[in-house]
Amino acid sequence: MPSRVWHLRGRRCRQMAASAARGTSRLSSHVSRAVHLAVAAAVLLGAGALLAHAFAGVDARATARAVLRMGPAAPLALFPWIAGMAMDAAGMRFVLVAMGRRVRHASLVLVRVATEALHMTAPAGFLVSDSMTASLLATREGVPLADGAVLAVGRKWLVTRAHAAYIVLGAALGAEALTAISRRDLGGAWLAWAIAASALVPLGLSLGLGLGFRGYGALVRIQSALAKVPNDSFRRRVAAWREHASAGDATLRRVGAARDLTWSATACFFCCWLFEAVDTVVILRLLGVPLDFGFAMGAEVAISLLRSAGNVLPAGLGVQDAGYAALLSAMGVAPDAAAAFVVVKRGKELVWIAGGYALLAVLRRLPSRTAASVAFGTFGAPAAPAVSSGVAGRRVEAVAHAPHAANEGRGVPELLA
Repeated sequence: MPSRVWHLRGRRCRQMAASAARGTSRLSSHVSRAVHLAVAAAVLLGAGALLAHAFAGVDARATARAVLRMGPAAPLALFPWIAGMAMDAAGMRFVLVAMGRRVRHASLVLVRVATEALHMTAPAGFLVSDSMTASLLATREGVPLADGAVLAVGRKWLVTRAHAAYIVLGAALGAEALTAISRRDLGGAWLAWAIAASALVPLGLSLGLGLGFRGYGALVRIQSALAKVPNDSFRRRVAAWREHASAGDATLRRVGAARDLTWSATACFFCCWLFEAVDTVVILRLLGVPLDFGFAMGAEVAISLLRSAGNVLPAGLGVQDAGYAALLSAMGVAPDAAAAFVVVKRGKELVWIAGGYALLAVLRRLPSRTAASVAFGTFGAPAAPAVSSGVAGRRVEAVAHAPHAANEGRGVPELLA
């Protein structure tokens, strides 16, 4: 009898503990949701305040008339953006070729347009965009997720290198306008120099990321550091990652050793940055503002820094708009024309965001081009399915490794074809 009582009491205690755990989990979920809502509300309020400040005193009717004066030529404002995405996709293709992966340029353009919609709308959108890029390339083009991660790091390495050069060139070409603004509004001729000096930030980031591509063994070093954590279960999991870390470092070294390809990719990313200035020139000309490319470069370089600083906001909402309104007005553009520029710029982005999300839905629903075993392989080679030993097993393994093996002996021209 006593044993029966203790058994019932034990079961009751376990039920109470499980109920308490479920209640704690629900409470944690509610708290997390509340925190996310509070952060989103704060972001929207901050962006709204910046937008209100940027458009304070602007005549809405005059702004609407300036936008309508663009007439049937308005769709021209869409083309610089897609040209920039095409150059970005070309840079990614060079990095993939350095990794021994062949992906069609047209496919990469579609992926970039789709994932850029995420980049422009999600807070810290580059993280979401990079993850989705890796996922789409895995399921549709047979690029293992691990190689997709290397592509994301390699792209960031070369994009920041190109950004540093873009900032210096923009500060030089826009020096006259930036110096005039600085003397009139800031009490000195230091603005162009300060913008040029800011190139050290992306350059430093690029140099830091570049260490992993020059045989530094970054992934193995991280794995070794994590293996020292005083937790047996965690250390066992980390120890199992050693082989993948070594393979990942080998892929990084392979990319870093392909100097011609990485510099070609850098040139493509640099052209992508230049198309931002072209975008500004096209919109201003459509609005009837006769400003040159040097002015646009100076303005875009300054705005790119603000956009990077406000990267936590979707598409730099508020920060970018206030920056354009203030900078264009300071450069002599009429307030109504500056407001019309911001409206057209945002309208163009909304068109491409809608198109990007529609394309993303299509890409995710269409049948994938490759098997899941290929898509979710590890560094350096797709994963073979687990099969029994013997002739059949060797045949399946050979088929699973065929896409990567076919590229191993091929030269760069063949992979780019």
